[in-house]
Formats: sequence, C-alpha cells, structure tokens
Amino acid sequence: MTVKEGALLDDWTRFVLRHQHPGNLAVHFVSMLWFYGGPPAAVLDRDARWLLLFFASGFLGGLGHWWFDDGRVDWREMTSRPEVPHYVVIMFWRIFTGKWPQDTERARDAARRAGIVV
Repeated sequence: MTVKEGALLDDWTRFVLRHQHPGNLAVHFVSMLWFYGGPPAAVLDRDARWLLLFFASGFLGGLGHWWFDDGRVDWREMTSRPEVPHYVVIMFWRIFTGKWPQDTERARDAARRAGIVV
C-alpha cells in the first residue's frame, strides 16, 4: 500500500493495515510501555532520564515497521500524530479482547473495495 493509495482509507483502517505482523505488535507493546511508563517513572523516581523512554517510544514503534516491513510509515507521522498513542491503546485492547482479527479483516475488505492491494 502506498501513501497515496492509503489516503483513500480512514486513519483507523490504515493503522490496522500497518499493524498485522506479530513482531511489529510486540515492538509496539514495548513502545506503548515506554510512552505511558516513562513520565510516571520520572516522577516517582525523581529522575528526568526516565523521560527519554517517552521521547524514544515513537522511534521504537517506527523501528518495528522497518524491522518487520509491515507498512510504510514516515518518521514525522509516527512521532507527531496525536492519535497514534490512542490508536495503540485501542489496538491492544482489541487484541486482548479477541476482536483484532475482525478489525484486520474489515480493514482488508475496505482496502479491497478501494482498489488497494494489501
């Protein structure tokens, strides 16, 4: 899927299509722990170095895409889009409740209807 083709789909559908490889999901889980765990750890430990985890979480999530070739994401998108941390939480909630396979199938169907080869 190219960026231009992906523009035909809504943000959630594009997000789902980019997060299907189990390795990428594992990297994103660690990234989510860094994003949400760094600031509280910095406050509780009174050490600002914990904030490095928060700022590096987007980079780690991008590496997951690069390592597992699970969709092309540009660096600006993965580090500055405010909905991405929200989508990651929803993604893991859907995985833990067993609804992620339905989401991926729905996203694939939407891509096929839009004429995008996934």
